[in-house]
Amino acid sequence: MPSYRRVKALTERLLEQALAALDVPIQGELPLTQEHPLIRDGDDYADLFTLGAKQSAANQGDYP
Repeated sequence: MPSYRRVKALTERLLEQALAALDVPIQGELPLTQEHPLIRDGDDYADLFTLGAKQSAANQGDYP
């Protein structure tokens, strides 16, 4: 049966390792970019999606 000191030391070591792992960024992870000249306003994307959905619905009768 392990002693209290050994269990405590093991617990502290495992906790330290877990906390260190949380601070390490995931390999290949890039920061999220919310603002960039190539990123348009959300309304622009909504309009584009709506236009595509309307055209798709209008073309449904064109194919047998």
